[in-house]
Amino acid sequence: MSYPTSRMIQQQMYTRERRGIFRSTEGFDTVANSKGLDTSFIKKVLHPLCVYDAPAALTARGEKQESVYPEALHLVRTESGDVVLGRSIYKAADFTGLRSAFFTHNYVIPAGHGESPSDYKQWLNTSFVDTYDIEQGTELPELERLPGGSVFPAVDPSAVLAQLQLSEEVFKQLLYAVMMSAAGRKKVYVALNVPAEAVASSAKQLLGVLYAALPYAFRNRLGFLTYAQEPNSRKGIHLMFVEPFSLRPGDRNVEKDFVFDLSNNSRILNVDAEQVKQPYFDWIVRMLLNDGAADDFLKFAEQMLTGMEAGRELLPSSYHELITLYRIEQGERSLYNEQRIAVLRSLTDYLSPSDALPRKMRLNDLFLSFFDHEFDRVKDGHIPDVGLVDCFKDYYKVHARSSENRLVEYLIRSLNNAYTARNTEAVTYIYHTIEENPSLGKAYFTKVLGNPALTKMLFIPYMDSQMKRTPDVKGLLAVVHEWGSRYIEVSANVDFQLLAESALMGKLRAERKPVEAVAAIHQRLRQWDSSSAVGTLSPLEQSGLTERLQEAADRYLLTEVELKEISPDQVVQIPFFTRPDLVQWVGKLPAPLKGQAVRLIAAYDWFNTEDPEPSVLDGLEPSEVEKVQDWAYGWLPQQLAEGHFARLLPAFYRSDGTGEGILDFARLVSSIRKWAKDNDTMYRFIRWSEEHAEFATPRGGFEPAYRRALLLFFQKEGREGLHKKTLWRQYFESAKPVFKNFYLAAKRETDTPLVKTLRRFRKGGVISGIVLIIIAGTLGGLKATGVIGSVDTPTPAAVPKPVQQPVEPIVPIKEEPTAIVTHVPNTKSTTKMVKLLFAFQTSAEQAEFKPKKLVIVGADQQEHSYENFTLAEQNDKEAASKANNGSSGDVNTEGATTKSKTADRESTGGGSTDLNGTSSGKTADQTGAVTDNTDGGATSEISTEGSGIATDKTTTSTSDNGTGITEYDLDKYPYRTLLTIWQRLELNDASTVTVDGKDYPLVQVKTAD
Repeated sequence: MSYPTSRMIQQQMYTRERRGIFRSTEGFDTVANSKGLDTSFIKKVLHPLCVYDAPAALTARGEKQESVYPEALHLVRTESGDVVLGRSIYKAADFTGLRSAFFTHNYVIPAGHGESPSDYKQWLNTSFVDTYDIEQGTELPELERLPGGSVFPAVDPSAVLAQLQLSEEVFKQLLYAVMMSAAGRKKVYVALNVPAEAVASSAKQLLGVLYAALPYAFRNRLGFLTYAQEPNSRKGIHLMFVEPFSLRPGDRNVEKDFVFDLSNNSRILNVDAEQVKQPYFDWIVRMLLNDGAADDFLKFAEQMLTGMEAGRELLPSSYHELITLYRIEQGERSLYNEQRIAVLRSLTDYLSPSDALPRKMRLNDLFLSFFDHEFDRVKDGHIPDVGLVDCFKDYYKVHARSSENRLVEYLIRSLNNAYTARNTEAVTYIYHTIEENPSLGKAYFTKVLGNPALTKMLFIPYMDSQMKRTPDVKGLLAVVHEWGSRYIEVSANVDFQLLAESALMGKLRAERKPVEAVAAIHQRLRQWDSSSAVGTLSPLEQSGLTERLQEAADRYLLTEVELKEISPDQVVQIPFFTRPDLVQWVGKLPAPLKGQAVRLIAAYDWFNTEDPEPSVLDGLEPSEVEKVQDWAYGWLPQQLAEGHFARLLPAFYRSDGTGEGILDFARLVSSIRKWAKDNDTMYRFIRWSEEHAEFATPRGGFEPAYRRALLLFFQKEGREGLHKKTLWRQYFESAKPVFKNFYLAAKRETDTPLVKTLRRFRKGGVISGIVLIIIAGTLGGLKATGVIGSVDTPTPAAVPKPVQQPVEPIVPIKEEPTAIVTHVPNTKSTTKMVKLLFAFQTSAEQAEFKPKKLVIVGADQQEHSYENFTLAEQNDKEAASKANNGSSGDVNTEGATTKSKTADRESTGGGSTDLNGTSSGKTADQTGAVTDNTDGGATSEISTEGSGIATDKTTTSTSDNGTGITEYDLDKYPYRTLLTIWQRLELNDASTVTVDGKDYPLVQVKTAD
């Protein structure tokens, strides 16, 4: 539309004529219109509204009287906001007199043309033209107002509903459907229970009642049509009244819309009956039927919805809320008591826009009256519902300045009541409400912390719950730092400091890695201090809270963590070792904590230094030294593998320093032999020890005890390092003379028997040479005849010779002892005990075994006496039964099954060499030469050194030079007693056992049971 001169009401008329404005031939067309109407508007908007289909019931009976046919009054709002109000009527004959037609007259009311909520009365009573002669001209006048006057007939809602046979419930449903349709896309189709000729007049009456019940926002959107032959969807039409019986069941065109087929047993579709059971529908229907005025509320609702979010005015729920507030304001206070939270939420919602207060002072006054009421209840000891607190918080967001002090006092009293009643749920929610709003939280905590009584009564319990809610130490420290930094009163509060300290200890107990946790605590506390401005102390430092938490964490380590539970890597992370007042701090500790601190400090000094002194444990009590050494012993294999040789020494330190050096050299070397993956590690350690005074005498060279331990190593395992050229050159050739002489001497000691024999012959002169030649000739003859031979002697590949099998040696019969003892090795190197298994052939011998004194010569070649030990019988019942039945034979006549244990498992031969250089068994030197032992003559087998259990089950004869250990069948000794000494002692092949003056052979057994 265009309005060239003024915004006046435009007209348009449409019917069947000889010609029209837009066509020159006969037919339906616009026959006249106002000049303000645009051509495109007429064609696109008005022409689709010019429609009329006569009722089927009237045409079927051939009704000719035009006044009987219902008029089709329509009202449509265009997208531009214009209102099209028109009427279509039935015409029995057109200009020809031969055919029926219809005539439509439309008014186009510009948007905002004096529109008011009561305009619907004018619309329903507007006068229209019934006919028009095109010969009078095609231009219609523009109007200032709709024709029809300003006095409208009164409408009695009760009479209308009664006349149309509509119950209150059906009217509520229809009102709900109309409101939903005006706000959405669904259509409302109504077939009244009236004759076809009365459809339009009845529809206008019902529309008058519906408009009176509709809020203003819905009135300004509703489009209607008072008559249509059948239901059909038209743009802009929300409510359509149709010919009775035209709403056929199963019609897919209307199945999703609101259907009120009141002409057919009141069939109503798609209306939720529960939706109409709401306050607004009840109130408005009651008001209309009782001749009440609804305009005051509707104006109130329009005012309260101003400034709310778009579309809020088209939600039925808004009017349900507002009618409740309106009725309470009008004096129905009982409605508030029934639904306090819902009422307060509605009030805070409508008061939430920033500029709402001036326009909605009625609601604000209502809210404050409710707050005063709730405040009085709290004063009487009542605990408010969480929803009430939430409403007051929302109100505070908008009107903080006017309500802050009263609201803070309300919250304080509410929390006091909740704490008194131990209502933790209410306490939690109220504090959650306070935390959500920083401004409210600041006002509340400033008030509480400014009063010592309130601090103790409200704040400390709150902080207790906050600290308990934190998952770990990190979270706890975050809470402490946040509150201690925000309020100086908090960090200086003694109760808060005690609470933080207690909570920290509790969180540390739940940590799986306490040392790392304490280290993290110290780091975090240092960050607190460093975050303050240069030259100033943070509130946490000023109050002493930082120092207190550090102290608590350090004491936790001493109280709860044992040295044996942590690793060296963890020990060096313990933060209190860096305290400048460490000595004074340890001195003030209680005795149990002091001992733990001293042990940890010693462990720290030991493993935090690359080359610790062996005497790093000096100053500790002997019992403390032993505890630290026992702990470290389990970690030393790793230190050895990493090449930290100096860290091994304190574990073998002897505080007395008497005898041969301050280290237990025999045990040191034995331990390294056990831990090292290969001999190269031992070779590197030996060369390293040359540079350290702990291993040397004042005159130079190794300590005698260390020399003996090394010589034993070379004899048993390390011979290859002295005799293999590549190893000799790599490790020992470059040694200083004083040490190289020792290596050369050890090399001679570990020579093969043949080499030693040749060396003695060289010393004997000519006669010895002649004897040597004779021996060599004899040996050559024996080899030639095949009597003796060496598997190591190479044979020319071109002419292979048959190998002569060695003659099986004759095993001498040896009488077995009636009792033996074997060493049961420990599974853990740190276990402080020695287990000896005494085995007897008869139960009588076992019964007589009641030891009082035990003497053992250990691996250190020293005697150790014991009078305190434990005994436990471990008899083998099955073996005992066989022995008593004679199934195992005569052990004294059968002969011994023996096996010589070699002393050097690295050698290719099987001989053993004592410290004096004597050799037994058959041994091969590095060149492959072989010399037979003239005493034993038996081929030795290699077994696991020091374990007491043979690794090879082949039986051989034993050597008789006293250096081998015989393997015995334990099944022949079924009566067994386990003797346990609760002290650590290393045993080897040379160890001996004496019980009450009687020597027992320390032997190997075939089984380790």
